[in-house]
Amino acid sequence: MIDLHCDTIYSLYANEIQGNIIQNDGNVDLRWMEKAGNVTTCFALFVELGSVVSPFQTALRLYHRFETELHDAKDRIKHVRTASEIQETTHSKAILSIEELQILEGDLDRIALLADWGVRLATLTWNYENDLGFPHHLIGGLKPFGFEAIREMEAHNILVDVSHLNDQGFYDVAKVAKKPFIASHSNCRAITNQSRNLSDRMIKTLADHGGVVGLNFCPSFLSEDWNANHIEDMVRHVVHLKRVGGRDVLAIGTDFDGVSGDLDIKHYDGIERLRRALEQNGFTTKDLEAMWYDNALRVLS
Repeated sequence: MIDLHCDTIYSLYANEIQGNIIQNDGNVDLRWMEKAGNVTTCFALFVELGSVVSPFQTALRLYHRFETELHDAKDRIKHVRTASEIQETTHSKAILSIEELQILEGDLDRIALLADWGVRLATLTWNYENDLGFPHHLIGGLKPFGFEAIREMEAHNILVDVSHLNDQGFYDVAKVAKKPFIASHSNCRAITNQSRNLSDRMIKTLADHGGVVGLNFCPSFLSEDWNANHIEDMVRHVVHLKRVGGRDVLAIGTDFDGVSGDLDIKHYDGIERLRRALEQNGFTTKDLEAMWYDNALRVLS
C-alpha cells in the first residue's frame, strides 16, 4: 500500500503525539506499518504559517526530525526516493513530502535543495495565502511565483500537489502542468460539500492529466458528522471518484495524525476493512490494486 499523506513527523515534533516512529500513541508507527505489510508512507513536513517566524527554518527542523527518526529505525524502514526503490525494498518505506511551499520564502533554488532531501511531492499552499497562491477557502489564482515554482518542481521531479489549493489555482495548475499532478488527500465535493474537496470537473481534469486523488479519512471531508468517520462514507466517496474519474484516479491519502475524532480506521492494519467493503460494492481485485498501490506508483514514476 502507498499512503500519499500523513502528518506523523509534525505531530511528533509538536508533541501532539508521544513517542517516535517505532512506537507512538498516534495513528502511524512501525508496529502498524509492519502489521499491515509492505506499506509506503508519505511523511509530510507540515509548516503552519500563522505560528512560525521562518517557514524554511521550521521545515529544516522537521527534516532533521525525519532523518533522526529514520536513522533510529534504520533496520526497519527505508527512505525511498524513486519508484524503483519502492518496488525493490521489502520492508516499510518512507517518502518525504512538503505541506506548505511557502518554505521557499521566494527562493526557487530551494526546490533543488528539497529534491536533494528526497522530497517527491509538495502542496503549493496550506490554509493561508502565500507567495504562490491562495488556499481552498479564499479567492484568487496562482501568483507569478506559483507558476515559476511549478516549472521548477517538474524539472526536479517533485509532484505538484493541489490539496488545500483553491479552485482557480487548481485550474491554473492544470493549464501549465506538463506532468501529472495530484491531490494527495482530498475527497469528493459532490458527496460532501467542503471546499477542501474536489468538484467533479476537478476530478475529471486530474484524471485527464494522469493524476490521482488520495482518499482522505478526515471526518468533515467524508460526511456531515465532523466527530467521526465511517467506512460507509469512505465507500461513497471512492465509488464516486471511480465513476467520475475512472479507476486510474484512485489512491489513498489517509491524513493520519492530522485528523481527529472517532475513527473507524485508526491504523494501517484496519484499512483491510475498507478493502472488504469496496469488494462488497463491486470493486474488482484490479480496481483495489490500482487504488492501493499501482496508481500512486505510476505518478511517482
